[in-house]
Amino acid sequence: MKLAVILALVTLALYCSPASAEICQNFLNVIKALFLDTPSSYQAALEFFNPDADMKDAMIQLKSLVDTLPSNTTENILKFTLIMLSRHTCKQRWRFAESCVAQR
Repeated sequence: MKLAVILALVTLALYCSPASAEICQNFLNVIKALFLDTPSSYQAALEFFNPDADMKDAMIQLKSLVDTLPSNTTENILKFTLIMLSRHTCKQRWRFAESCVAQR
């Protein structure tokens, strides 16, 4: 379960474009809501990205799993996410991930 949460965060981080401040800010709002807010606040944060019903269901399941994690685990995941997002090399990886998504 913990691995699934970490993989989900990494996947989300890879698809956030550093060139788009609005998308990245909303991405960070989703991450914050995932770990710190209520399920309804989390669902509201997701709406910016217009997920289809299946995606929305999957993200709600993810929130349910995250809510079962011990608080020290979620704090450490958030700390790691902030470190990851602040690294210059991460921005380069985002560009690579963007190009991979564009090819699909």
